Amino acid sequence: MTDRPESDPAWTTLSGTTIGSVHVRDRLPLQDAVLTWADAGQGQAVVAVADGHGHHYHFRSDTGAALAVVSAVEELRRALPDLSAADDDARDRLERAGAAIVATWTAKVRHHLAANPYSAAEDELGASADPLRAYGSTVLATAVTGDVMVLLQIGDGDTVLVASDGSTSRPLPEDPDLDGLHTSSLCQPRPLDALRTAVVDTGADRVALVFLCTDGFGRSRVDADGWWRQTGEQLLEFCRTRGVEWVRGQLPEWLAEPALVGGDDTTMALLVRGQGVAGGVRPDLIDTVPTP
Repeated sequence: MTDRPESDPAWTTLSGTTIGSVHVRDRLPLQDAVLTWADAGQGQAVVAVADGHGHHYHFRSDTGAALAVVSAVEELRRALPDLSAADDDARDRLERAGAAIVATWTAKVRHHLAANPYSAAEDELGASADPLRAYGSTVLATAVTGDVMVLLQIGDGDTVLVASDGSTSRPLPEDPDLDGLHTSSLCQPRPLDALRTAVVDTGADRVALVFLCTDGFGRSRVDADGWWRQTGEQLLEFCRTRGVEWVRGQLPEWLAEPALVGGDDTTMALLVRGQGVAGGVRPDLIDTVPTP
């Protein structure tokens, strides 16, 4: 690879995760996972979040979620050279990357299972008959290289783009199998049937930031249809007025409230474009802009 031209944007990653109050009460582990990677010199970054299902049939879903984000970041980093052109074949290349994520996750799960076989009690739940089920998890991931951004998702959660003018959109198609109670999963027999993808030209669409969050963030909101718009607008405003590092420091507090109120683990990852927030930093407003 060659060095990134000075005119290309740098992307900053931010992330946070908080265990839900119900999981604390029931003495369950944190079942969300998040992983980020960035190379500012090349103008590349990858973020991924995952939500382990937590049901007693999915008793290793915390491990499944951790393996999901590792698999997503590994495979998207590997695919970045192929994903660098937003042409007619970009969607096909992205779907191949999605298939590679599923294959890598499955291989990692089987490796973990070989080292940690199911007990007799776990087999009574049918674990060995469906060996991937115990590790069930969603996965959401976004990668960017230059002006090309690719997004993919299996299962619930939200992926939201925010343009430099503050307008928001959810670029991924809806999953018709999501009903608020059940989710598509990496552990289902044909997970690629639930793979949703999108390719975005960040320059043409003036993308300033993108955030990914598990359903623990959105489900606790009163405004079920509009919370993601307001969240996107606020995130962009705070990045501009207080700076990205201030937002990074606030993420744990912002995630703690929905984790407490809704009870579910709550996780968010962001990609913030340098050009999308540059020129608006106002240190004099640090003590005057209200927190959400």
